[in-house]
Amino acid sequence: MSDFISNIPFLNNAKSGKNSIWRYLITMFLSLFVASLVAGVLLGALIVIWAIFNQTALHQNFDMGIIYQLLQNPIFLIFLVGLSFSLSFFFLGLSLKVLHKKKFISVINTGNKVRWSRIGKGAIYWFVILAALDLISYIIDPGSFKISFNLQNNFWILALLALIAFPIQASFEEVFFRGYLMQGISLVFKKPWVVLLVTSLIFSLLHWWNGSTIVLSLSIVSGTFIIGLMLGIIALADNGIEMAIGVHIINNIYVSVIHSSPDGGLGNLPSLVVSPSDPYAAPLFLILAAVVLIYLLFRNRKEDVLRIFKG
Repeated sequence: MSDFISNIPFLNNAKSGKNSIWRYLITMFLSLFVASLVAGVLLGALIVIWAIFNQTALHQNFDMGIIYQLLQNPIFLIFLVGLSFSLSFFFLGLSLKVLHKKKFISVINTGNKVRWSRIGKGAIYWFVILAALDLISYIIDPGSFKISFNLQNNFWILALLALIAFPIQASFEEVFFRGYLMQGISLVFKKPWVVLLVTSLIFSLLHWWNGSTIVLSLSIVSGTFIIGLMLGIIALADNGIEMAIGVHIINNIYVSVIHSSPDGGLGNLPSLVVSPSDPYAAPLFLILAAVVLIYLLFRNRKEDVLRIFKG
């Protein structure tokens, strides 16, 4: 284990416990691959059982088309997200305790308890920024916005599932990328800004398959890279991931429940507002939003942000 002391106390948490590279590899394999595999197997078995009983009750022959339609349903995909990331959380927590001999709180902050108010602060600030940008976009081009809210559609099911699934997903991704992985990489790369870049790049590349076209995939990757940088800066400057968790949770809920795009990663959702995505303008809007958020959160703590790039 390295004796190097980082100027970011949160990164120094990496020095606790056991940090052999094989422990990181097994943890990543369990948290990312095995969790998704187990979730897929469980859901697959449940779907087949449901389809068989459903067809039997209707006295019809088994139709694979029913299963295919279910798998294409965006609301079902959100349910899958919740299940898969719940298992990811379980395997990550198990690995931290058994393999790394670390306390779970060590990948959240430098204290002894979760700072819940910071989660709320990050969520509120990011919601206001997203809503303001949407308002500006609507003023510029009102024709691109379509109000799709309808009491007869699946909006309430979407909202309920999103409020359950996305806090789990976003919290896991922050604990894993901005907590566990960022600390682990800091044992190799000593400069905080390098750690920030590497983790943001990994985070963004894993979102490549969310786009329906190459142009959209490139836009999504660049957008998630910007978001990764923003969340990483927040975590490093605040010595904890709580505000980043709040931002990430409200971001995922906003782009699924409030304002979605039919060509996004989850397809056609019964959101409040729907508009086509602009793969060229989206990254620029994200840069603006990220700068505004970081300024608002750290306008009286500029040195906490600057130290990330001084190490």
